[in-house]
Amino acid sequence: MTSEGIYNILAGKSEPIDILLPTRGKLDELTRPCVEALYANTRNPFHLIVLDSSTPDMDKGKDETPQYFRRMQIERNNITYIHSGTEGHPEVNWKSGNHFFNVGLAHSKHQYAAAVMNSVRVEPDWDIVPVQMMKDNPRIGIIGMKCLMGHNGLIESAGIKMVGHLPCDMGRDHPSHQLSGSYPCFSVQWAFALLRKEAVVGNLDEDLWQPFVGWDDIDNTVYLRYKGWEAWYCGLGVGYHSPHATRGSDTDKALLMNRMNAEKFYKRWGYWEEFLKANPYTPEFYEQGKVEFLAEANKLPMTFEGSLATLPNPPKVESRTDGSKNLISVS
Repeated sequence: MTSEGIYNILAGKSEPIDILLPTRGKLDELTRPCVEALYANTRNPFHLIVLDSSTPDMDKGKDETPQYFRRMQIERNNITYIHSGTEGHPEVNWKSGNHFFNVGLAHSKHQYAAAVMNSVRVEPDWDIVPVQMMKDNPRIGIIGMKCLMGHNGLIESAGIKMVGHLPCDMGRDHPSHQLSGSYPCFSVQWAFALLRKEAVVGNLDEDLWQPFVGWDDIDNTVYLRYKGWEAWYCGLGVGYHSPHATRGSDTDKALLMNRMNAEKFYKRWGYWEEFLKANPYTPEFYEQGKVEFLAEANKLPMTFEGSLATLPNPPKVESRTDGSKNLISVS
């Protein structure tokens, strides 16, 4: 983040952005606090695109998400509201997380779009540094923010890295003031991230994954890197996140679907043999050749010549594992 970037914000030269907000019930528990935080704490002008899958039977039959946003649209002129199967959008029947994003991007107006789940409450000025990073480095396709756990304020995720065949949240359980720098990542969470529209449009497959059970956001980031974009973490874009608050259930069916997604990810990115060594009795859901191998993800470049990482004194990231925890420090 350059001093010029800060001055541009103070001088009113901010960059307008879109904010993609998927919602599903839990109006008072999640959505209302999320929206109030966005309006209170976002510095750049924004266009809010709500992608709602709420139904009247949610929240014990008392869900009023559509009514809430209709009232908001009377008071605010920057909201586009899209509800699954309702008048005006009969074609929308959310089939996957990427479907949410693609529909939202189709209604976007600006070159940068933030993905903010309704389980996130953004902190003040969360958008300033990530937007400036995008402007400074045209190779960045996605920036993941610092996600703090809503119940205790510790870090939930400061980027994602692979430990063997397992994706691990960097900085998990560290104090919130740590990891406030920026660095390139293997992957990032899409619960709270800034996207470059040019990078993501056309690259989010709506039919590849079992829906709403995980792995798709990790793969999305790796796929963007495979297509030549950089993925970064920004520790000065901060929000509180309630993990899995709006994900599908943990039934046996959901666990099976998650396992199928894991296999697909491993086979696309060269981790399947390593996974088999660690799990020799695992069932195989996709026969050989059914999942296209794309590349060995561990060999994909993290940055490219001319990117921010080539500037003097880039952030140094050191990592180690300690039992089940993934400990990361930045100097």
